[in-house]
Amino acid sequence: MQNTKQSVMKSGNLNPMWGKKHSSETKNKISATQKARYAAIRKAIKEEEDVQNVKQTDGEAHKSALSHLLGQNQLSFTNLALMLKESQIKKIVRVEINKLLNESNKGGL
Repeated sequence: MQNTKQSVMKSGNLNPMWGKKHSSETKNKISATQKARYAAIRKAIKEEEDVQNVKQTDGEAHKSALSHLLGQNQLSFTNLALMLKESQIKKIVRVEINKLLNESNKGGL
C-alpha cells in the first residue's frame, strides 16, 4: 500500500487519537448512528423489492383482466390500450398492419 502525505502526517503519535480510546458513550453514539444508517439502507432495499413485486402483480392482474374480457368477447382496443404501455401498443399495431399488408399483397398478385 502506498503511503500518502496525509497518511504519513497522521500516522503514529502524530495522529490526534494516538494513545486515546473512545468512551463508551461515544461508542454507543457511533453504534446507534451505524444501526440507523443500515436500517435506512435495508428499508430502501425493501421498498425497491416491494415496487418490483407490485409490478409483477400488476402484470398478472392485466393478464387476468385480458383473459376475462376475451372470454366474454368484450375486448376493445380502448380496454387493451388502458392495460398496455405505449411501446407495446405500437408494436401490436405495427404487427397487425404488417399482417394486413401481407394479406393484401398476396390477394393482389
